[in-house]
Amino acid sequence: MYRVKRTIYVDNQSIDVWFGLVSKSKNGKNGKYTVYLLTDDPNKPLNHAEPILSNITSKETAIKRAIEHTKDLFHHLLENKKL
Repeated sequence: MYRVKRTIYVDNQSIDVWFGLVSKSKNGKNGKYTVYLLTDDPNKPLNHAEPILSNITSKETAIKRAIEHTKDLFHHLLENKKL
């Protein structure tokens, strides 16, 4: 699993998130990626990988779509917390 850490900004807050990418091809080229949202640092024992997106054709697109998806998720969580 290829792991990526990104900082996203939602409602004037910065949130560090980890994503995991898995390619369905053997060499990682021309494959379809599945993107996972990691619940914690990948080196911690209680980390869990939750699949959020699949069948994405490039690594860069997978990361961009994962960031968009996670921003939307956190935005909705923060809205619900305000209610």
